[in-house]
Amino acid sequence: MNYDAFKADVREVSQRGGPAPGLVALPELRRTLAERIARQEFDAFVLRLHADGLVHLMSHVEPETLSHEIVRDCLADETGLLLYWLRWL
Repeated sequence: MNYDAFKADVREVSQRGGPAPGLVALPELRRTLAERIARQEFDAFVLRLHADGLVHLMSHVEPETLSHEIVRDCLADETGLLLYWLRWL
């Protein structure tokens, strides 16, 4: 999958009507696209979407309540902050 296809898929998934328009949990997004993109490429493309100003990445308000499996499918920024939500801007 190339970056433009990933970008289109993320936009489509984020608009499906999750908790709020444009908002999707990164673990859910990762599972949705898992058959089409490798883990490292997913991480790099999500961070690129953020760097390009297309999405905002946010932490979970209670990360200690998340299961190990969910935490594994989140992202961490350069400071180690656990990123759980992606909001399409």
